[in-house]
Amino acid sequence: MPITIHRQLFNKIRIMDIVKRIYYNVNTSRITACGVSDVGNVRTNNEDSIYIDEGGKFFLLADGMGGHERGEEASGAAIEIIRNHFNPEKVKAELKDTTDGIMPVEVGCVQTIVSAAVERTNSELFARNKRDRLKRYMGTTVVGLVLMEESYVFWFHVGDSRLYRFRDSALKRLTEDHSAYAEWINNGRPGAEPSRSIITKAIGPRAVVTPTINWDKWVKGDTYILCSDGLTDMIDDDNIEGILKSGDDVEKTANRLADAAMDAGGKDNTSVLVCKIL
Repeated sequence: MPITIHRQLFNKIRIMDIVKRIYYNVNTSRITACGVSDVGNVRTNNEDSIYIDEGGKFFLLADGMGGHERGEEASGAAIEIIRNHFNPEKVKAELKDTTDGIMPVEVGCVQTIVSAAVERTNSELFARNKRDRLKRYMGTTVVGLVLMEESYVFWFHVGDSRLYRFRDSALKRLTEDHSAYAEWINNGRPGAEPSRSIITKAIGPRAVVTPTINWDKWVKGDTYILCSDGLTDMIDDDNIEGILKSGDDVEKTANRLADAAMDAGGKDNTSVLVCKIL
């Protein structure tokens, strides 16, 4: 199984090159979105998982930790557990209980759900690691985006999978990598440059993990891009921005981004979700 694919979306999935690349589209009155995941030019299995709910409100991307055991299992479990926390009944119940006046009610509701979902996912994967006595504990990154009413957008991440926003022909990174390299940059580059593959936070390897969260207002015409490091290790932000400036639809854009990573070497699995607000 090269990637987590949920049954209700089978009618939206096209399989290209058998297991080389998969993608699916979701279109609503508010958004148009496309998710792509490519196994890459070097690896034989895909440890990335992607998800877009049919209503176009919730987007998830997870990247199983390279060099650790059972990366596919870790990323797939993260998608499954987190998405289940966003079923309509749970959201409705949480909205009734949210009274925080510091932030909009719906944002507070989503924050509570995300915190519980990440905690539950981490507990499950950590328990599996302990139970099965894995030598190198399985783990996964995750980045998620939630579109809400009243033009609010909420995002969260653990690890080095990223979220970007393309607005007014300019690309902006909305997440900061949880990695040794990012910490080295932020601390003024002391000592030797660390490997970019060393992440400092992931779901699964430790008993407790806390996601970084943020929220803002979305604007019509905004395009959001969720991606694994299989993209950003191969091409830089300027290349990503250049592809977005071409004005292609989300399907072409997602495939062009994955193609660029393949052309640059495709050393890792590459997953991209592109969502445009209509």
